[in-house]
Amino acid sequence: MVCVNPILRESIAKLSVVANVSAGLAHPVDEARAKELFKALHKQGIPLSMDDVYTLAIENQWSDRHATDLAKLADKIGSGGRVQIKHPKGWGEPTVKRIIAELKES
Repeated sequence: MVCVNPILRESIAKLSVVANVSAGLAHPVDEARAKELFKALHKQGIPLSMDDVYTLAIENQWSDRHATDLAKLADKIGSGGRVQIKHPKGWGEPTVKRIIAELKES
């Protein structure tokens, strides 16, 4: 188990529950959730290391190919790159805020 930011760890775990990890980001809603999540994490100042995201995705049963795609997306957003969210769900910010609140309680 890699030592990464606990907010990032929990975020990837939550994404892995709602997304179809066997299809990766192929479904537009899963892609939108991932983009929203990474944008919210970036806004909170959480580092989006490609290696950390890849490792966490693998731990959460993503295939190598899909974990790589997820890590590249995180790296792009974490580096300030712009992404278009075609099917916004309003999922990212509330999810990150809830994770931060839960971690503060524990």
